[in-house]
Amino acid sequence: MNLFDLLANFWRLDEQKNFSGNETRLYFFLIHIANRSFWPEWIEFADKRMVANANISLQVLKSARERLQEAELLDFVPGGGFRVKTKYRILTPKSNLKHSPSLLNTKDKDSNINSYGKKKGFVHTGSDFD
Repeated sequence: MNLFDLLANFWRLDEQKNFSGNETRLYFFLIHIANRSFWPEWIEFADKRMVANANISLQVLKSARERLQEAELLDFVPGGGFRVKTKYRILTPKSNLKHSPSLLNTKDKDSNINSYGKKKGFVHTGSDFD
């Protein structure tokens, strides 16, 4: 499993699905745990510990992991009862993924009509950082 591919896949999907901060935190925490454990196929982690580490409620944890599962970023088997931990598996990105159209857009100075600062070589993207 390639960490760079996992990260790129997450951010590509985030552009489409707009993950919440809790969903993002959970996913990256699971990547951290997997990396720390030398990438086993399944990671076991108690819900109570996950809630404490992610600083979220149990209900938020459940909805976050379900949303990540629907996005095909992870799979999980919920724990239950006394001392039964939830099992998580980080899924490998599919190889036939398409990039977001916004990332494929290229601009040249001739197509940049009505841009602020055009004559000075400045390209206005609408970002707060321009």
